[in-house]
Amino acid sequence: MGAFDTQIAEQIKDAMRSKDQLRLDTLRALKSALKYKLIELKKPELTQDEYLQVFRALIKQRQEAADQFDKAGAKDRAEKERAELAIVQKFLPEPLSALELESLVLTVIKDLGASSIKEMGAVMKEANVRAQGRADGRSLSELVKQKLSA
Repeated sequence: MGAFDTQIAEQIKDAMRSKDQLRLDTLRALKSALKYKLIELKKPELTQDEYLQVFRALIKQRQEAADQFDKAGAKDRAEKERAELAIVQKFLPEPLSALELESLVLTVIKDLGASSIKEMGAVMKEANVRAQGRADGRSLSELVKQKLSA
């Protein structure tokens, strides 16, 4: 049982005690998603990166659902999705600032000797490794594309 599993179990107990149904449901869904990932990978335990993948997938799902509910005019459902999103986001490490992200991308480009957009895949792969889950793929991709196009 990893550190995240213990943390989630404790938060589930706290949510039950405080009768916070939204938090309880979200944490149970998170726990379930982690179990599905274990089954999918046929492993006894997840790595840090695998935990972060699950967290990011749930966050992305919540963001997309909230956007869809906004478009459909279901403001209450969109707010619920955003509340769940905030609960899951607490499990992610502190994100890199814009300055730190730019510095990381420039360092990776320099280290790899990348000079054209054709090398974007290699730069993205290395930047993701170095960011250690502290940067979302979309902003990282946009920044890498911008720097390699310049």
